[in-house]
Amino acid sequence: MAKPVGVATAVGGGDAATIIRDAVRERIGVDRFAVWFGDGFRARVDGEPGARQRRVVVEAGSGFTHDWLRRTFQADVAAAVASIYGNDVRVAWEPTAAGVVPGTAARPVAAAAASTRRRPSRTEVPATPETAAPVRPSPGLEAFVVGPSNRMAYAAIERAASRPGEMSPLVLTGPSGVGKTHLLEAACARARQLHPGIAVASLSAEQFTTGFLQALHANALPGFRRSCRSAALLVVDDIQFLVGKRATLLEFQHTFEALHRAGRQMIFACDRELDALPGLGADLLTRLRGGMTARIMPPDYDVRCGIVASIAAARGLTVPDEVVHYVATHMTRHARELFGAMNRLEAASQMLGMPIATGMAEESLADLVRSNARSVRLADVDRAVCRAFGIEEGSLRSARRVRHSSHARMLAMFLARKHTHAALTEIGGHFGRRSHSTVIAAQKTVAGWLATRATIVIADARWDADEAIRRVEDILRAG
Repeated sequence: MAKPVGVATAVGGGDAATIIRDAVRERIGVDRFAVWFGDGFRARVDGEPGARQRRVVVEAGSGFTHDWLRRTFQADVAAAVASIYGNDVRVAWEPTAAGVVPGTAARPVAAAAASTRRRPSRTEVPATPETAAPVRPSPGLEAFVVGPSNRMAYAAIERAASRPGEMSPLVLTGPSGVGKTHLLEAACARARQLHPGIAVASLSAEQFTTGFLQALHANALPGFRRSCRSAALLVVDDIQFLVGKRATLLEFQHTFEALHRAGRQMIFACDRELDALPGLGADLLTRLRGGMTARIMPPDYDVRCGIVASIAAARGLTVPDEVVHYVATHMTRHARELFGAMNRLEAASQMLGMPIATGMAEESLADLVRSNARSVRLADVDRAVCRAFGIEEGSLRSARRVRHSSHARMLAMFLARKHTHAALTEIGGHFGRRSHSTVIAAQKTVAGWLATRATIVIADARWDADEAIRRVEDILRAG
């Protein structure tokens, strides 16, 4: 059993509050702790060492947030405390009085509770850093590699952060791994840098949903609404997550309207074009289209080279130009692949005691290159088409001749012929047990669309045929 410590007793060079916090964070995981507690976790020990009645008091959240955190993490906190003080010290929970440290990343649970306590002034000094949990530094705009594939989005983010409200709403679209989240985090960092004290709320659509539902069930909606609608800058990632969630979508639309009327800056991101999100509703889509939409394409060769070079520079690695070319040529789908490749090269260089060179790179990255060059399957094409246009999975494989999915099915057959090695009968069989002649007809039809720059209808939205194909291929490329 660990040696008991008092409030001011140092163990391993730290105070009791820090030791308890670190033990809880280690038990539940760093990411989970940061999401649900962040800088709002406080702890103290009541009673002197050796006393019969001693307890650890945990301060976290307020109102419904405090109750939820206590119910959810009570066992984990008790186990963490027992690992330090033994089983003779009990744990008590109290609502926090001071609140979350100003300036931390928005979390829906903490945000909902914030309205039930005094809002700190912009000049209020944050809590002491000794008890603050470490936060991953946000990447800045200067770390974003700009090229033809993302220049418009970069310029829009820079303006929105520098002059909040002038370009609102701003919507970034593009497949996973092209830098949308990087730009969102950079916008928040730049806004705080240029406008000290600005109220920023940054969260994902999933976090917005979680916070709203918890506030709804706990009769704490006014607090949740104030926490979102008082922001001068609202940033929401992955808004496609809201499709199909009626209550949350209505709340989101009301939040949008409130901020829009107040002239506040809103920045959103999603993994597909707005036309592929009819489930957001006509009113909200109209509002979103009334702002600025910037598409981010998968990184082109120059951007990929820039990303590899910037990673090497940040880590102090010497990477020859031919290795930069090799990585940028073979890791083509998204930036995460480039980071993974550089992680592999750095580790191999350290383990082998060798400088990074072409031969070593080819050997170390061989399996990643093979994975990147994997063949596309019929299921991949099917899934990409459904994802690109918000179509229910399985509908393209239905034998029914439903008009609203006919163009999408023909497009899928065309792309299956282009990107897979499947035979005509296999393609026809996958997409609704159709004959090989149907596949040939679909291929000719789509080729005609491309030749005449035709407009097609998919999932009740109108698309330029070339743009529709490019969208699906972006998703296929991203994997």
